[in-house]
Amino acid sequence: MISRIKHSLRFKLTLMLMIIMTLTIFGSIGLSLLSIRTYFVSKLRNRMINIYNDVNVIFKNNMESDQISEVLSKIVARGDITILVLDSKDGTEYTNINEQSRMLESMQALAELLNGKDENDLSDLFKTGNVGYYQFTKNYDTTLNNDFYDLTGMLDDGSLIALRSSGARLDDNVRITLALYSYVGVFAIITGCLAMFIASSFYVKPIHEMAVAAKKMSRLDFDTKVTTRHQDEIGELGKSINSMSKELESTISELKTANVKLSKDIEKKNQIDEMRKEFLSHVSHELKTPIALIQGYAEGLKENISDDPESKDFYCEVIMDEADKMNTMVKKLMALNELEFGDDKINMERFNINELILNINSSSDILIKQNDQSLSFTHEGPCYVWGDEFMIEEVYTNYLTNAIHYAPNGGRIEINIEDKDDLVRINVFNEGNPIPVEELEKIWIKFYKVDKARTREYGGSGIGLSIVAATMKLHGREYGAYNKDDGVVFFFELEKAKVVEETVISC
Repeated sequence: MISRIKHSLRFKLTLMLMIIMTLTIFGSIGLSLLSIRTYFVSKLRNRMINIYNDVNVIFKNNMESDQISEVLSKIVARGDITILVLDSKDGTEYTNINEQSRMLESMQALAELLNGKDENDLSDLFKTGNVGYYQFTKNYDTTLNNDFYDLTGMLDDGSLIALRSSGARLDDNVRITLALYSYVGVFAIITGCLAMFIASSFYVKPIHEMAVAAKKMSRLDFDTKVTTRHQDEIGELGKSINSMSKELESTISELKTANVKLSKDIEKKNQIDEMRKEFLSHVSHELKTPIALIQGYAEGLKENISDDPESKDFYCEVIMDEADKMNTMVKKLMALNELEFGDDKINMERFNINELILNINSSSDILIKQNDQSLSFTHEGPCYVWGDEFMIEEVYTNYLTNAIHYAPNGGRIEINIEDKDDLVRINVFNEGNPIPVEELEKIWIKFYKVDKARTREYGGSGIGLSIVAATMKLHGREYGAYNKDDGVVFFFELEKAKVVEETVISC
């Protein structure tokens, strides 16, 4: 925490300004120490000169003694200056000093120093008029044991004047002034530092906010914006950060979109490559047997292994049957690939599923009778659903074909439609052996065969149920299979279609 404050901009700014203020104020105090005494002495000298000039004017005007005393009292009342004037005409003394004071004796002696001197003796004094002279000096009075600042001189009428101010008092004024400067300086430093620490937040706060926003941006969080009302460089920086955040968010969004698309493209390419390999592997495996049969029987025909016409016909029938199986398998594989790659778009339309089932049942009637099987389909009136009629026809055909071939001779096949609110479920049941539980999830995988020998017997390729799975995934509906005590049920679901014109809707 201390380290964090120590390295904060607010702390550094306050510390820097505090150092500058301290150096400035104490520098000013130092300069005052060197010059303030000179300044006070200069001010005292000017005051004494002004009093000298005022007294000179009074004696020039030949005022009465009482008037002179009154005016002198007003003049010396301006400050801590004592005055002594010796009238050159009658020797009268004018002073504001107590007659019993040793100060009077000292100043009389000081004034007498100029008495009797001619103009040559006074040539080193400052000349104020035709006759008047004065001098300003600092003296040590042994009688009073103190330093004094004295102004002694001669007025224009020849009278002597002596002005005196205590040096100790001037020193006290200097000390008091310096002490006041020091107190004011320390107070100014403390107050200034506090004010600067508080005021610095006005500038540091938006900078801190920008730092927080920049840190969030580094974590790809662009929700935080810099809120500043500054119209200076800080405000411009805040606006620039907000603009950069917006541009980065837009750019990263585009990059993410492109990355997702690229990932999907790569995934699709890998999927295509895998499916291509799988397709070639399965096709080569599935075609190996019929090709070998066709090749063997064709060679037998060529070599005239049997001259019997019936045998030749049998050979030809086998070749034709195997060729037909290969053709059917290739067509189904092409249809399945189209479904899995998503190239085959579904055409959603409303159609009567009962009518579709009846038509397919009718087409399969010959196979059913050949196996001495029974087919029952319970329905009442039309049942309209939504779906791709051509694809759903393929789904039901695969289920029915699968049921015909797996139901035993004399077995039964049952089709019914189950009402499920907004959906209908088409169930295709065939009597026979159940599918092993562990195989129920695998039967939808292409080329997977539960009973490979029997599948080969009726020409199954293991693709039909894969087509069912792909078709129903495109429709987004459920499909599956489950065992019953006496057989297996395959099912798929479709969405009901409401019919306005029909008076009876039954599924």
